[in-house]
Amino acid sequence: MADSERVSTRRSSPDNGLRTVTRRRLLATSGIVALSGCLGSERNESSNSVDGAVANAPIPSAPASFTYARTGTADRPTVTYYGNWKCPYCAEFSTGFLNDIIRDYVVPGDISLRFRSLSSIDGEPFLGPDSPRAARAGLAVWNVDPETYWRYHEYVFTNQPPESETWATTDKLVAFAEEAGVTKTEQMRTKIREQAYVSAIQETSRAAVDAGVSATPALVIDGQTVNPLSDEQQTRTLIEQLTDGS
Repeated sequence: MADSERVSTRRSSPDNGLRTVTRRRLLATSGIVALSGCLGSERNESSNSVDGAVANAPIPSAPASFTYARTGTADRPTVTYYGNWKCPYCAEFSTGFLNDIIRDYVVPGDISLRFRSLSSIDGEPFLGPDSPRAARAGLAVWNVDPETYWRYHEYVFTNQPPESETWATTDKLVAFAEEAGVTKTEQMRTKIREQAYVSAIQETSRAAVDAGVSATPALVIDGQTVNPLSDEQQTRTLIEQLTDGS
């Protein structure tokens, strides 16, 4: 599947109800899929270790042939996850339901899943001026030490600082990588400072527009864009329909 995916657009609207736990969910209302959140949910830093399905997600052979982080066998149908490293709803998804998707569909070989960081919209940083730096850091880990990428992915989202803070500094991102077990952190630091992967990040923004994605988290599944937090069953149904046709 090409890195750019053109799919139908679904409009979104936020839910006004807030959960009393550390996360707030957006709910689908009247059949309209809510794609957005990221409205200031606070989160405590705790340096939590990780060892779940995402942290241990399998990577394809020849990972260097893939621009964006991927898990699963490359020749399987691809689901694309658009997220943002600073989005608290992405953290909720990545540390929750994404583990089930990896366990139930990626590990058995039904799908391949690709992560693309949406760090700018309409040419402006999305969720803070440090979002593009966080996107570069993720791509740097994927490119210099892909075996550790998914552990890094899970570690950052598990220990994600509050969205309101401009926390994605080079030093903080490298520290997260060190704590997650990334071995080539100096190469990662260099890539961040050199502003590597700018074209890949810009292409993600263009692909998100084509996919009708204007907020995160969002999954693109066989031409449909869905918020995986709003309806887990709908997400599973779309994935199973995709694999049935493969």
